[in-house]
Amino acid sequence: MNGLKKVKYLGLVAVATVLLGACGQTDSTNNQASTNKDSAAFPLTLDNYTVSPEGAEFSAKEITYKSRPTSIVANNQGTAELLLQLGLVKDITGVAALYGEGDKTVAEDFSKIPVLSKEYVGKELVVGADPDIVVGRGQLFASAEWGTGTVEELNELGIQTYIQATSTSEATFDDLYADIKNLGKLFTVQEKAQKFSDEVRKRMDKLVEAIPDDQETSDYAYIFDAEGTNVNIYSGATDTYLNDALSYMKLNNAFSDATGEISVEALLEANPDVLLLVNYTGGRDPKESLADLKANEVLSSLTAIKEDRIYTVDYNQFWSYGYQILSGMEQLSTQVYETN
Repeated sequence: MNGLKKVKYLGLVAVATVLLGACGQTDSTNNQASTNKDSAAFPLTLDNYTVSPEGAEFSAKEITYKSRPTSIVANNQGTAELLLQLGLVKDITGVAALYGEGDKTVAEDFSKIPVLSKEYVGKELVVGADPDIVVGRGQLFASAEWGTGTVEELNELGIQTYIQATSTSEATFDDLYADIKNLGKLFTVQEKAQKFSDEVRKRMDKLVEAIPDDQETSDYAYIFDAEGTNVNIYSGATDTYLNDALSYMKLNNAFSDATGEISVEALLEANPDVLLLVNYTGGRDPKESLADLKANEVLSSLTAIKEDRIYTVDYNQFWSYGYQILSGMEQLSTQVYETN
């Protein structure tokens, strides 16, 4: 406006010209400020991971990215949805492992992503998609038919990697915030990343506030499916991200310290308060599994069965190691504690 004072005796046309110039300058400044907020200094070095060829043992690894990746393969459904929350739909050139219910808030954008495989995807298809980077669940960076190839194998082909911290051993729910922040830097969308991180934190806070203060902790166990007298019990011991997240709503994994397979005898001895029946694409109908669990005389003494505390959980919500677990927890809260 100071510029206008200097030319106040000029004609209306001149005044209008100055106004337009001032607006243009303001817009340019705002755009520049926005760009600066979402800029990152490349090469960018982030703390990340590598994993053993079978996808089981993680090692910390400092990774330097020379430039912003513009072509992404997400090795599972949940990772793609996380990237979509950051506005990266145009950068995702492939997704795999569609094993559960999708997030409806990003369903339209998700439908635009090429599906490399509805199941776990092998290295050949991943490389064929010609990505700059593969992002996702750490256990899938394996040298196996179902794996994307190891971090080292992909790097040798000029493909960068980012393993979600949430999928590693000893992960906690706080690692979700770290992943969102790191991906925001890597893809220069820091402002969107911060906004989404704040939304996640608010959802968790609301969920925790809804649980009564005097509520005692309940033990739970995972059942992947049941047919007749056969019961597929999963320990979830290595899924520390899930264990920590569920602890916020006073649920404790009865087998968090277990090693190896869990027998029916071990389940009976642990006698969890709650059974979480996993629903995944390609698996048995959970309603049929539920009926067989209730009809199994061997399991009839379980507290969870006697009190009818068996709840279905979605594979994508839990085992994508992302923000989707909040949807699963919100649903569980209404069932386990009858919260709103």
